[in-house]
Amino acid sequence: MENSFKAALKAGRPQIGLWLGLSSSYSAELLAGAGFDWLLIDGEHAPNNVQTVLTQLQAIAPYPSQPVVRPSWNDPVQIKQLLDVGTQTLLVPMVQNADEAREAVRATRYPPAGIRGVGSALARASRWNRIPDYL
Repeated sequence: MENSFKAALKAGRPQIGLWLGLSSSYSAELLAGAGFDWLLIDGEHAPNNVQTVLTQLQAIAPYPSQPVVRPSWNDPVQIKQLLDVGTQTLLVPMVQNADEAREAVRATRYPPAGIRGVGSALARASRWNRIPDYL
């Protein structure tokens, strides 16, 4: 699946976005239609968890705004769960050095390059195994 936010950044196109801190799918949907290129669902400083992130991803999905998710911490388990519910872009907080950055990346990759588990038949990210060659 193409990520238009990452493609725009690679192409050097400026992107205008907004931080979502209300933990509300209603406000996420409202803002998704407001013309922003990206919306960041903040899990570090807002009362979000995997379930509230999921509802906001679902609310944003029909709109052109691209969701970015900020986990509460550089935690491999949480990163893997956020990816499984359909997150395509992460802004991982509290990365203090190259080793921590490598570990965050490993949480996003399947073996042998990473530690992400295979449960694609159960995951929204793979459309419950409907995306050919997801793995």
